[in-house]
Amino acid sequence: MWYYTTNGQQHGPVDEAAFDSLIASGTVTADTFVWQNGMADWVPLARVRPTGNKIILTEDAMSSTCTICGKKVGAENLIELLGNRVCADCKPMAVQSLREGASLPARNHTAWREGKKVVAHSQTSLPARCYKCNQEVTTPPMTRKLIWHPPAYYLLIFLNIVIYVIVAMIVRKRATLDIYLCDHHVRRRKYFIIGGWLGAILGIFATFAGAIFNSGWLLAIGLLLLIAAVIAGVAGAQLARPARIKGDKVWLSGSGKEFLASLPPLP
Repeated sequence: MWYYTTNGQQHGPVDEAAFDSLIASGTVTADTFVWQNGMADWVPLARVRPTGNKIILTEDAMSSTCTICGKKVGAENLIELLGNRVCADCKPMAVQSLREGASLPARNHTAWREGKKVVAHSQTSLPARCYKCNQEVTTPPMTRKLIWHPPAYYLLIFLNIVIYVIVAMIVRKRATLDIYLCDHHVRRRKYFIIGGWLGAILGIFATFAGAIFNSGWLLAIGLLLLIAAVIAGVAGAQLARPARIKGDKVWLSGSGKEFLASLPPLP
């Protein structure tokens, strides 16, 4: 089964016959990045398909393609940075990454799996499939700004909450990702958000009512409803949880099994 990218979006899996049809129609060309099981990373089709198999394979196709965005812009329009040929649009982002000591950003369709975690580069888009069920999507992605720090710092809360906040602000790491959901999971997320707000409002009213009428059971019900609504609302609204951020890579949990299985392993 083959996976391929067009306009920065990942598609697949498709079988060999369907893949040949995509090549014949011109949807997949020599410089299209492809992947299948057994390959360590995404590479241009020209590197993995033998010459003459329904397309003309040339080294020029590879040399004229930006290694970050995957666009074919011509060899004369690329500059070389640490062995990577980068187009003018990607140059500012690439230079900034090198100045910060990070590796060059990946193509915006790249994501991998490591164990039960999704791994991606920050400031990119995950593949254009539902993060929960791996179905094709028609809605635009949701941009999420993720913040993470090593879990050990939570112990500072027991020492002093102010100290924890200050330290967390210093050591935290950030990542930004575009994440896709199908229509079903978009609706499901909205229901959790609405239900969380309604439950929280009812819990607050019940808590105040219990305090006003000196009703212990009503006060307890209100507090329990408020806590349950907040937990359910936050859990249902959350798209992805950062499990780790290191350099320009972010490890995510919370993906569906189908989405995770569709990704190539982290090289």
